[in-house]
Amino acid sequence: MLRLPSPPLLGLDISPEAVKIVELSASRGRIRVENADSESLPAGAVNDREVLDVDVVTHTIRSILERSRIRTKAVATALPSNAVIVKVISLPADLNDEGIEEQIRFEGSQYIPYSIDAVNFDFAELGPDDQRRGYKRVLLVACKKETVEDRAAILEASGLKPKIIDVQQFTLWGLFQHLEASPQDHRSVALLEVGSLTTALHVFEEGQPIYSREHNFGVARLAEEVQRRYSLEAQDAQRMLRFGGLPQDYPKEVLQPFVRNLAQEIFRAVDFFQASMPDVQLATVRLFGAGATLPQLDAQLQQLVHIPVQAPDPFAGMDMAAQVSRRFLEADRSSLAVACGLALRRLPA
Repeated sequence: MLRLPSPPLLGLDISPEAVKIVELSASRGRIRVENADSESLPAGAVNDREVLDVDVVTHTIRSILERSRIRTKAVATALPSNAVIVKVISLPADLNDEGIEEQIRFEGSQYIPYSIDAVNFDFAELGPDDQRRGYKRVLLVACKKETVEDRAAILEASGLKPKIIDVQQFTLWGLFQHLEASPQDHRSVALLEVGSLTTALHVFEEGQPIYSREHNFGVARLAEEVQRRYSLEAQDAQRMLRFGGLPQDYPKEVLQPFVRNLAQEIFRAVDFFQASMPDVQLATVRLFGAGATLPQLDAQLQQLVHIPVQAPDPFAGMDMAAQVSRRFLEADRSSLAVACGLALRRLPA
């Protein structure tokens, strides 16, 4: 039986600091990066939950599409985890999909703090409920309709066709599974996205989400310190942080102290999780996002949490198309993790 090629799909991540786009293709068992690009957003255009300046974000998406000459229209994007309700519920084992949907609609107020008519929801069966005989566990994901509709409207106004609207924590989990040579779903895994303004901690146990929380710290403070110490404009500081050119004392006087403090803040976030769920023993930590590849961050965090910490390359093992800027990808690859995970949604497993 012939397998028809999957149509292209863009992965598009809208974060407070930037819009990021990744396009992948697959052929003969190899994945190739066809396009990877990003463009910074002005402060206040997007917060940690929603887009505040639709015109600016729409213009930024169009700018990337035109600059990169991307013709693909189908797009997948992800909502912030704090804009979505994720719960594992217990329902009778004999319910089929229609029965599950009907039960959720009938008992929605037990699970969702909004009118069931005001939300979009989806679900997936997880298996038998070990605590209740004759029941099964069901993963319920719900989001206000207006949140989904607003995000879809931005994509459509940019000339794109939204096909998938995911949730960031599930996108990172899908990327983690893709990167693992032999995924170990039975273990507890912490996925940390170290962004510009916030750091999100997502924990999965046996492949199922059990914890998600955003913390108000990120790598923007490093850029602010560089600006202050070396009297630079914001754009110059960002450029030099990404591509080099800072004074010789930068690693010792600015970078190393910042990384130590960041590792301590991440440790406190992980420690807070452990205190709230003491029965869960983390087996490993994976770092993604703009701050994931800061020198020695993984090593310093590992010394604090006493479990393996790694910052994997989201594009590991992939080929690169000629038009992809190696310099850009080398500087920004970890910050493109969510966009890469979204683009993987259309490719064969």
